[in-house]
Amino acid sequence: MERAVIHSDLNKNEIQPRSLLLKYRDLLEQDIAKLLLPFSLEESSCPVSGEKSIQSSFSKMGMHYRVSSTMKNIYLSPRPSMEKLSSFYLKSKARKFWLNELWEETKDIRIQKIILPQLDWVENFLSQFGLEGELDIAEFLPNHWGYSDEVEKNIPNVNYKLVEPLFDFQENQQYTNQHIKLDKIMNNFFDVALLFEGMDRSPDPSNVLQKVKEGLKPGGLCFITCLLSSGFEVQFLGRDSEVFVPPERMNLFSFEGLQILIEKIGGFEIIEFSTPGVLDIPNVKDKFSSMEVDPFFNYIFKERKDSSLIESFQDFLQINRLGTFGRLVLKKIN
Repeated sequence: MERAVIHSDLNKNEIQPRSLLLKYRDLLEQDIAKLLLPFSLEESSCPVSGEKSIQSSFSKMGMHYRVSSTMKNIYLSPRPSMEKLSSFYLKSKARKFWLNELWEETKDIRIQKIILPQLDWVENFLSQFGLEGELDIAEFLPNHWGYSDEVEKNIPNVNYKLVEPLFDFQENQQYTNQHIKLDKIMNNFFDVALLFEGMDRSPDPSNVLQKVKEGLKPGGLCFITCLLSSGFEVQFLGRDSEVFVPPERMNLFSFEGLQILIEKIGGFEIIEFSTPGVLDIPNVKDKFSSMEVDPFFNYIFKERKDSSLIESFQDFLQINRLGTFGRLVLKKIN
């Protein structure tokens, strides 16, 4: 099982300007109060083990996260169904703001530093496994059209489908004919599945992964990006981490939990499992002024003022799969 260590100059303020981010979160909290909380939501247990026993819980924007006892997976409960989630995305003023203002403001830097590097990652594995020529690619639960646009520009001979897209087609009419419902996927239908934070926002991630397996041709590849509850930022900051954004972040698996979920689904070989995130340390440092910090970490991150130390600590997190951002490549074996 491969792992990658990367170096990037990605800066959170470039992709999430503070003023726009705060407005988005204000709108999101209002949307949750209006579009989700007044309605019946579904109680959930651990999305991997099904256990109801929890280690702890906390609230964000009026919604509740639970931390499972055994594998420390973090999940939203109660949660909206897929139908309610789709309705939320279509009616949400926050999501319209994200697509029309935040995305437009940051699109160029997101494409340069996030989308294109991830597509390079995809293309390298397609080449490695001989997936060439005309390819059928399905992106699951996308919340914007950025990847679709760039795939069509950069990867030739692609038939691209969006499975349960979570954005309004009226914002971009060209995607109407690319839409597939999750329960309409045919067996052995596509060569490549993209789950770019799709499992994070899925009400039923086990079902999504099962549908991916059924839909992939034998030898097909599934590319997953996700946020991990076992990552340094989440472990250090806990509920104070800004990664907890309901209902967008429905599930954060631990390193162990995600592996076990993949094993339970079966039929996959994990080719790569990496945690190449570069925002753990900056995000943790941003919170130092508002929390009590262990003297050792205060010394490393604040007092030492040694850039090589910070870089080597970031490498340590990646080498040992302790980052909050995870990426995986799965190969369908049967």
